[in-house]
Amino acid sequence: MADHSVQKTDSFWDRPLLPSVRVTWWMVAYLGVIAFAVLTRFWDLGSRAYSHDESIHAWESWKLYTGQGYVHNPVYHGPFLYHITALVFALFGDNDVTGRVATSLAGVLIALSPLALYRWLGKRGTLAAMLIIAISPVMMYRSRFIRHDHWTVVFNLVLFVAILYYLRERKEHWLYWAAAAIALGFAGKETTFITYFIFGTFLAVLFLYQIIERWNVPDRLRAWSCLPVFDLLIVIGTLILPTATPIPVSLLGRDPIDYGPSGIVFTGAILLVMIAISAVIGMLWDRRRWLICAAVYYGIFLPLFTSMFTNGQGIATGLVGQLGYWLSQHDVQRGSQPWYYYLVLTLMYEFLPLLVGGGGAIYYLSGVLGLRRERETPPDPEKGDALDEVVDERPAKDGDISQRIFVPFLIYWVVLALVIYSWAGEKMPWLMMQIVPPLHLLAGWTIGRVLETDWKRVRAARGLWLLLLVPLFLYTLARLVGTRPYTGTTTEELNRSMVWLASFAVGLILLVPISSILRRLSMSDSRRMVVLSVTTVLMALTLRFAWMATFINAALPTELLVYAQGAPDTALVTRELENLSRQLTGGLHLRVAYDDQSSWPFVWYLRNFTNSQFYGNSPAGPFDAEAVIVGPENEAAVKPLLGNRYYRRQHTLIWWPNQDWYMDRSPADLWTDLRDPTARRELWDMLFYRRGQPPLTSWPYVSNFALYLRRDTVQQLWEYGPDALAAAAPLPGDEYVERWQPRTAVDAWGSWGFEPGQFAAPRGMALDVEGNLYVADSQNHRIQVFDADGAFVREWGGEGDAPGQFNEPWGVAVSPKGEVYVADTWNHRIQVYSAEGEYLRGWGMFGQVQNVTESGDLFYGPRDLLFDAEGNLYVADTGNKRVIKYDADDNMVAAAGGEGQGDGQLQEPVGLALGPEGDIYVADTWNRRVQVFAPDLVYRRQWPVYAWEGVSISNKPYIAVDAEGHVYVTDPDMFRVLEYDNDGELLRTWGQYGTDLSSMNGPTGIVIGDEQRILVSDALNHRILRFTDE
Repeated sequence: MADHSVQKTDSFWDRPLLPSVRVTWWMVAYLGVIAFAVLTRFWDLGSRAYSHDESIHAWESWKLYTGQGYVHNPVYHGPFLYHITALVFALFGDNDVTGRVATSLAGVLIALSPLALYRWLGKRGTLAAMLIIAISPVMMYRSRFIRHDHWTVVFNLVLFVAILYYLRERKEHWLYWAAAAIALGFAGKETTFITYFIFGTFLAVLFLYQIIERWNVPDRLRAWSCLPVFDLLIVIGTLILPTATPIPVSLLGRDPIDYGPSGIVFTGAILLVMIAISAVIGMLWDRRRWLICAAVYYGIFLPLFTSMFTNGQGIATGLVGQLGYWLSQHDVQRGSQPWYYYLVLTLMYEFLPLLVGGGGAIYYLSGVLGLRRERETPPDPEKGDALDEVVDERPAKDGDISQRIFVPFLIYWVVLALVIYSWAGEKMPWLMMQIVPPLHLLAGWTIGRVLETDWKRVRAARGLWLLLLVPLFLYTLARLVGTRPYTGTTTEELNRSMVWLASFAVGLILLVPISSILRRLSMSDSRRMVVLSVTTVLMALTLRFAWMATFINAALPTELLVYAQGAPDTALVTRELENLSRQLTGGLHLRVAYDDQSSWPFVWYLRNFTNSQFYGNSPAGPFDAEAVIVGPENEAAVKPLLGNRYYRRQHTLIWWPNQDWYMDRSPADLWTDLRDPTARRELWDMLFYRRGQPPLTSWPYVSNFALYLRRDTVQQLWEYGPDALAAAAPLPGDEYVERWQPRTAVDAWGSWGFEPGQFAAPRGMALDVEGNLYVADSQNHRIQVFDADGAFVREWGGEGDAPGQFNEPWGVAVSPKGEVYVADTWNHRIQVYSAEGEYLRGWGMFGQVQNVTESGDLFYGPRDLLFDAEGNLYVADTGNKRVIKYDADDNMVAAAGGEGQGDGQLQEPVGLALGPEGDIYVADTWNRRVQVFAPDLVYRRQWPVYAWEGVSISNKPYIAVDAEGHVYVTDPDMFRVLEYDNDGELLRTWGQYGTDLSSMNGPTGIVIGDEQRILVSDALNHRILRFTDE
């Protein structure tokens, strides 16, 4: 690309479309690119489900639109997006499409931005840059999300244009454009601080360079202050300076986001100093122009951040909170991406501008540094070397510094953006939008330079055929590299060998016309056509990946341009609920409850449901909603309050892309994969086809939610098919919800810890005749004793298997003689102590019995102990599926159980209780029933328990019987207590998930004292709850 020039002639592109119409083919090309950009940014906007962040942005905009106000919070970025989206809602209504219209419009404006740089890109470079942005996978795909990045990029580009024009023309209105762009950039997103740092440091370097150039001029200070770059530094620096307040605040050892009284006073004082410094510098520079710039800047900044002067604190959160909050988040590193994350995304999606723009940068820098060799032989007129390039069509002026710094500015912007964002703690795919714009412009400039030649000469040499032949040759070459001939004789091997030979032959054939055309072209035109041919291939591939990401895999996690992608299920469930509501209520009046795990996007999706309700992580009582949405972490707390009145469907809320293939990978690992044919094929399938990943039906990187629909509601709708038919049949267990009652403990004691009075998963409990409570503090491997008021008395034990030590004791009982018996569960033994904790004796060892009456010295995880009035001991030998009876001298006298579901058989017996008539009540956990035995362990009766579904280590229910014969059982996994009469009729249930006095988490042990004092060991809340009879 030498710098020769010829007489400029009209090209085909300069001709009018029709003789009577002043529309050239250039204009048609521009309009075609614009139409493509509009179509790909706006087409089918509402089909993809809203992601977590999108729903937040749409919801905040909707609140502003509906008069509920907006309060700026740096966590959710700047206010501009909410205001412009609220305006769109006001004009066109609120729905999934209009929520994204504003950002799609910004995506179109980004694609149009090269038009504002026509003077620096030239006609061809402008069109090329517009085309590259239009087909960019990052810009096409991300422009269809409601996020803050799009408008931030627009405003940063406006500032870039204003800087260039002011350097070129030094007209003061460009300073006002710059002031407006700075304010709007801050109102967009905090990433503008990075962009302004890049722009500011480049201008500072330029100013230093111009100072050195003018070092020896007379009155140098005046000469320096007259430079346009000096004006820009003053305006940009003084307007940004107050927002940098968090920096000196942090350096002085204070927290810039401390909103306490002292923090506000301290930070406010620093802010006032920064504003004063800004104003003094600006007024000394040029009073009139700076006041206008400040008026433009604050005239935009203040209304947006204060929500049109309805939120006074927006001044502080805008000027200080933005940078203060995001500086505090630097070490959070959401996503935990490696430093090369953006390189991976660039190579996968933006390889076109990377290779073309990178090549242009290298070419430019080699010329600046004198590394590019000039032609050593004279031009050959017959080959057209004298006509190597046409004159630059861009208007230029002598001493136009903007033309000289345009390409260096872009190179500086690209390199620093990539370095800074790679260094920053949080690395997310949407931040690629902040990195690629200068790369797109640089690639457009490069293609514009490549296209500057005498195309008549190229056509005469049939050089345009290279645009077809070179891509075909490259495809053939790829086939040769991807396959190899085989020496075997199987059909598959012969077929692959024939493919390789055919590719080799076609490649040789293609080389003939390619070499012939290249010989007819000049050296520079040969290079130019090869570059354009390769660029054509890269453009085609770029368009392919953009189309795949935007319209084929848009809602799927197979693309890396998303992080937490909203799954299609959320939108489908919303449509289902809307249809259900309209059929049953005639509008959106269906009662829908949702939790804190599913709140986004359902806060947005359910905004028009008049009876939607948010219940956080635990509801206050049973549901009456027709639909309940719950996340996996809250489902266990919700299920007890649903009963059998609902049927369940599981859906996907969010899914994340597969990042394992590049996370924590070294170059050596990559080289190993490339050398392995199987690994190489898997990598190729993943990169080129997005295949070779887990199937979407079993995608491992997901967060789910469950939709519960009430059975009587579904029964009314035929379209639910089998679900509707099944809903008609009554199911047992509904009374467990219907008879739920709120009940609050009168007090509680204990907390997690190792000190006296603290617990680590307390389990079984027992009372002595004085009302003292003995607690098996299982994971602290000790017994703790408390008086009737809950005051700590004593403790004994410790982890181990020696006499007097424990390994997770679960059960404890006090004999009529006052001796304390402990079920030392995982030492598989019983230990006996005095009331003061002195070790007396013990027996037992691990053993699995074949017969329930086998040795009473063999245990498998004994869980509970019970004494009758005669001093006989009953032991729940849980793992051996039996209950053993010992006399007062610790001799085995009877046993019951044996694995099975028949009468008297047991599956995981845990809790034991003594009835008023001397009967033994057993919590037969895995058979989900209570069985009653006579004192000699002869089976009497049973009733079902519609609970105890889980088989976890903590789902071990205990049982107690009061003086009236009421039976109380704990339901650990359902966070409740069940109360029956003596015949097994459910009287009531109480409890729910939580930590307050009306809630529980894993209630296990239960005992009943005097005056119906009910004590429950709330195991996973590490405390004891005390209830009184109601």
